[in-house]
Amino acid sequence: MSDPGFFDQLGRDLSGRGIFGGSHQIRLVLQPLIATILGIRFGIRDAKTGRLPFFQRLARGTGERGHLLGRALRDAIIPLIVAFILDSVLQHMINHRIHPLQSVIVGGLLVFIPFVIVRALANRIWSQRHAHAH
Repeated sequence: MSDPGFFDQLGRDLSGRGIFGGSHQIRLVLQPLIATILGIRFGIRDAKTGRLPFFQRLARGTGERGHLLGRALRDAIIPLIVAFILDSVLQHMINHRIHPLQSVIVGGLLVFIPFVIVRALANRIWSQRHAHAH
């Protein structure tokens, strides 16, 4: 029996037997949950320090885009490392092997995207609620 292709395996890893039907599908809930918690934390921190959401700062940036991208990468590294480790552990438990590139892709989909979105929303909500209080 031949080894399944990269994209076939990635598709199987993401679709599986349903979010709650298979043991490895817990990551479809756990990883975005972790991203959400970290996104809220970082978004509120940004709002408290008066920083605009990332993409808004990037669009308005005046010559400091490199610094801004470096800071964003430093902030995103924590959720991405958590996602990579969690996905690798779950892959090993289920498939008895680890596909690092798939862990990076799945981590990006399930953690980085929700992290960025929730961070911006948390910043916006916190800023609006506290702007009306003053």
